[in-house]
Amino acid sequence: MNTQRLQLGTFGTNLAPGITFTTIPGALTTEWSRVKDLALRAEAMDFEAIVPISRWKGYGGEHNPHSDAYETLTWAAAVGAVTTSARIFATVSMPVVHPVIAAKQMATIDHVTGGRSGINVLAGWFRPEMGMFGTDLLPHDRRYDMADEWLAVVKQAWSDPEEFDMHGEFFDLSGVFSMPKPLSERPRIMNAAMSGRGLEFALQNADQIYIKLNDDRDAAAAQVADIKRQAREKYDRDIEVWTFGYVVDADTESAARDFLQDYAGTHGMHDAAVNALKIMGVEAEVAGDNTTAARRFNWVAGDGGVPFVGTPAQVADGLEWVSDTGVDGCLLGWPLWEEGMTRFSERVLPLLVDRGIRVSH
Repeated sequence: MNTQRLQLGTFGTNLAPGITFTTIPGALTTEWSRVKDLALRAEAMDFEAIVPISRWKGYGGEHNPHSDAYETLTWAAAVGAVTTSARIFATVSMPVVHPVIAAKQMATIDHVTGGRSGINVLAGWFRPEMGMFGTDLLPHDRRYDMADEWLAVVKQAWSDPEEFDMHGEFFDLSGVFSMPKPLSERPRIMNAAMSGRGLEFALQNADQIYIKLNDDRDAAAAQVADIKRQAREKYDRDIEVWTFGYVVDADTESAARDFLQDYAGTHGMHDAAVNALKIMGVEAEVAGDNTTAARRFNWVAGDGGVPFVGTPAQVADGLEWVSDTGVDGCLLGWPLWEEGMTRFSERVLPLLVDRGIRVSH
């Protein structure tokens, strides 16, 4: 996957309305014909990854975004069957998916894709979903103690030809057996790393660490370099650092910003964004707090990712900026997916090739 200076992928094509909380006509819906088409469009642009969002319940508010979502393991098998080159990830919430089931499902997806599978593991954060499964979230650091055991079960199920027992703190399993094994050594592992215990889990286990990139270029470069340094020094591992963003382009910067204000401002689902940020613990209850207002708007506009807004050249500038920080890959989303991906293919990708950020195959 690492033949490009900046790898690219799509994010959140398995649910409505994608990574943008908007009610504009044409926003993403869960129609298989659209999901399939977007995957094929990504492959036509030589994107390296297609990654879904794991969501079992929406964010509430008037429109309840992300309540309409395909389950990611069955989605990955279906998308994998109609694609040929991109790595297809399944995003799995470890507290609600049993590791023995996940191991066998991922091995199945690996066979369907010819060895192109990946798993994006989540330790859990969206408490409203937990009651559906008769459980609740563990304290933050304890979630990663559970995740260590969960992943140990999965890895051994992928590799051990014999039955095995796992008698741990969180899983007490006897006679675990799983065939067939993955075609590749194992599916690639992605994990969103934040700080503390979560970052240590990612440094130890992830092939691709998925981060929220700092807004300042120098700080972002230091952030990426520090993650890679820690992986080498602590665990003797080389890892890829990925981030994500949303693309809003037009012939002029003012036209792009007008559209951004239309879909994310006028037609944005701001009540749902408030709910999401409160659940995450980052929604400050401070009247007139501009930082909070900007964070909320960015969540509505594109799930809090890096904004690539402006002309095609400015979008290319933004992606070059991300690449220059040392980031290995960037997942992307659009408010209007089909139109946005067409423009990206025709107007942005050629600029990235000219600048040596992408190589055209």
